[in-house]
Amino acid sequence: MNRTNDCTLPPCANLRAVFQHPLLEGDSSAATPDQQRLERHLQARARAACSTCPFFEQCLESAILDHDVAGFAAGTTPRQRSRIRSRLGVRIRPDDFESFAGIVGRGHQVCTQDVVRLRQAHADQPLSFIADRLGCSLSTVKRHLRRARDSSPAPRRKASAKVSTTRLATAYESVTGRPHPMRTRLAA
Repeated sequence: MNRTNDCTLPPCANLRAVFQHPLLEGDSSAATPDQQRLERHLQARARAACSTCPFFEQCLESAILDHDVAGFAAGTTPRQRSRIRSRLGVRIRPDDFESFAGIVGRGHQVCTQDVVRLRQAHADQPLSFIADRLGCSLSTVKRHLRRARDSSPAPRRKASAKVSTTRLATAYESVTGRPHPMRTRLAA
């Protein structure tokens, strides 16, 4: 079932043709004047959708503080997000997609984080599946899962404790040259 204009979804999910266009996803660059015009048009549509999104604040925080996402997110391009991080002094460690997929090189020591990521990604698979993917024993997988369960939960974000919402909004406005949508809504 293809849901379009579902009011329960964020605008970016309803505008897949815009947000997933190769010119916004970063898969290609605008080489010709026509492509540059199209890219500007797509960015304008995406910015308009982001500015009215009820999830804008969370999306911006996540795109700046948690993950180095590709494409257009929270009214920003990857270059703008990089500049915002630089202004805020935030460093994002690249996501380890290989451990999400279960690719572990020879001689790589299995860590609890790898086991937990695979368990979350493949919750319907038996633990032996994770052991096979990691190249370790079933008892090793169980030991790491017990360790994760028994340890106190670590904060999800380290950077957000240092970056206030106000500082993030100010950096957004400085880099993009546009008012932060939440400030615009409060002023209205």
